[in-house]
Amino acid sequence: MSLSLGECKTMPVWVKLVGVPLQFWTKTGLSYIASVLGRPLYMDACTTNRYALSFARVCVEMEATSSFPHNITVEIGDGKMMDVEVEYPWRPASCSLCKVFEHSNRSCPRAVSRVWLPKQ
Repeated sequence: MSLSLGECKTMPVWVKLVGVPLQFWTKTGLSYIASVLGRPLYMDACTTNRYALSFARVCVEMEATSSFPHNITVEIGDGKMMDVEVEYPWRPASCSLCKVFEHSNRSCPRAVSRVWLPKQ
């Protein structure tokens, strides 16, 4: 049996949000922050139950075209801004040429076909 991702353009990815301001430690607040990355899907049990407030783990449906940012700037009130660090414990290979998660740019069939070979 051959397994293939086909034209996989989105994928759920767990992210770790570090330094979340206390006023954003709600389902709505964490969803608001995670929505910068993609479509928020789930929070892990520790995050939901607020067992550890040093970081939040959220599963986000991300696009293959995502830049996978390492910081998200949020406004915490009175015009003050704060950065939330984003960590990716696992990041799927993605191709910016094909805009899919099936392979990386290095193994892209489009890139291989664009390689210039000198005439002999």
